Amino acid sequence: MTKPALLVHPPLGLFEMRLVDYDVVHWPTDRTDIEAAVTIGHVGISNKMIDALPKLRGIVCFGVGVDGLDLAHCKERGVEIAHGRDINHEDVADVAIGLMIARLRFFTEGERVVREGTWTPPLAVPPQKRLRGRKLGIVGMGAIGKAIAHRAEAFGLEIKWYGPRAKADVSYAYEPDLMKLAEWADVLTVAARGDKTTEGIISADVIKALGGDGVLINVSRGSVIDEDALIAALKSGALGSAGLDVFVEEPTPVSRWKDVPNCTLTPHLGGGTREALWEGSQNVVENLRRLYAGEKLLTPLAN
Repeated sequence: MTKPALLVHPPLGLFEMRLVDYDVVHWPTDRTDIEAAVTIGHVGISNKMIDALPKLRGIVCFGVGVDGLDLAHCKERGVEIAHGRDINHEDVADVAIGLMIARLRFFTEGERVVREGTWTPPLAVPPQKRLRGRKLGIVGMGAIGKAIAHRAEAFGLEIKWYGPRAKADVSYAYEPDLMKLAEWADVLTVAARGDKTTEGIISADVIKALGGDGVLINVSRGSVIDEDALIAALKSGALGSAGLDVFVEEPTPVSRWKDVPNCTLTPHLGGGTREALWEGSQNVVENLRRLYAGEKLLTPLAN
């Protein structure tokens, strides 16, 4: 029996061993019989690729993000989209809290003085900031934002959040003005969905409003922050510090951050736990099975 052709873009290494029921194809290809594709949301399948696949019926994203897809074009072509929602949000929230603690308690600076042999008692680094009682602003109150807020409550932080609209199922104080949230917050954590509607929302003005004692955390997408403005603010002291797990360009160039002070940087670790990767792979396999069986997708992208 001939296996159905499946486009996997970009190549996903060992995960492809789970796709034994399919004839895995990588781009570029001249195959015209491909009905489904698997991708990573921030990479996506371009319109050019979609238009070169006349039989394409569905795209399954490994992970929750779909920012690498032109959703309007997919809809126009009748291409269904599935993604890995409600799988790694707890893991991403862990990273957000970890970055916040790292910046308030100077973990990065502390490790540096230990490794460089510059530890001088009694205080190896300047006095740090207590978490309890600080004001946390969360941009985006989806699954990740809620998980961050839940964790932050245990540390005794006061919480407000910003999004396009208030939500009846969220008890935390809603602030409809992003600038006012930045002015109020000690820590501003970005957990918004990364797409055209959120591109650059953390602008130079928002960063300025957060201020020289403020902390900016991003576990969303690099595109939501004006990265040039962020770097300039860190260098000038207009922003206190930043913890970043995502960047405009990934991998981000080493030279871009070489002389940028007061920041903790991680290489898009967010959802990369063993548990989330296993559950995500299960999700992809089941969505593919349902697509080819003509069944309702397990985790379709909400309109």
